Amino acid sequence: CRKLCGGHGYLSNSGLPELFAVYIPTCTYEGDNVVLLLQVARFLMKTVSQLGSGKKPVGTTAYMGRAEHLMQCRCEVERAEDWLKPSVILEAFEARAFRMSIACAKNLSKFSNPEDGFSELSPDLLEAAIAHCQLIVVSKYIEKLQQDIPGKGVKRQLKILCNVYALNLLHKHLGDFVTTSCITPKQGALANEQLRLLYSQVRPNAVTLVDAFNYTDHYLGSVLGCYNGNVYQRLYEEAWKDPLNDTAVPDGYLEYVRPILKQHIRTARL
Repeated sequence: CRKLCGGHGYLSNSGLPELFAVYIPTCTYEGDNVVLLLQVARFLMKTVSQLGSGKKPVGTTAYMGRAEHLMQCRCEVERAEDWLKPSVILEAFEARAFRMSIACAKNLSKFSNPEDGFSELSPDLLEAAIAHCQLIVVSKYIEKLQQDIPGKGVKRQLKILCNVYALNLLHKHLGDFVTTSCITPKQGALANEQLRLLYSQVRPNAVTLVDAFNYTDHYLGSVLGCYNGNVYQRLYEEAWKDPLNDTAVPDGYLEYVRPILKQHIRTARL
């Protein structure tokens, strides 16, 4: 957002520096995100180790109960629009998360000391935990869209946003989906094609969708995020509030700066 606002994004009255300062610490509240994700990874490894005991996974790991299917299933996407099917998206995310967890569990089993293995494989475990967490968000999003949602056209817009979210994640983590054989490179290209089409559908409603959060001008405290869109007028008005603009000529100019400039003019050779 700051980059899209250009140089104005650096201004304190844009509200973005303060927002940045408030948002950044959320990555470390209650422990760094990496630490928290590795705790999730330990939970995933424990769940995988219990699959052969007959204990059925529940909650967010219930999908692991279909271990055989998720290890063998292949994406059936043949056209870009096939990526709009909730079942196709959900299966791809489930297969990716499960196969990454299984791969980590197999590699961990090669270490005599599990803690050494966990330390050595922490980058892979981190990615497996991220895949699991992304699956949770996507699955809950899809689940919610199966219900009745009041408001004319609201459900349609939410479906588009859901597909944008899911396919954007697939685009960013395409390597995981392809290397785990959940999808083929061609299907990944079709997902990107469909994502571009979805962006064109969201774009006309982008401002309205943001306004739906109903953040007031007072709450945002930003000359750039004002409701009426009069950005440059607001910037001009804010500039006049700077103490340097209290007078047409800043204090000290006549006493210090002007004599130096005049002296340079008198001694100039041109």
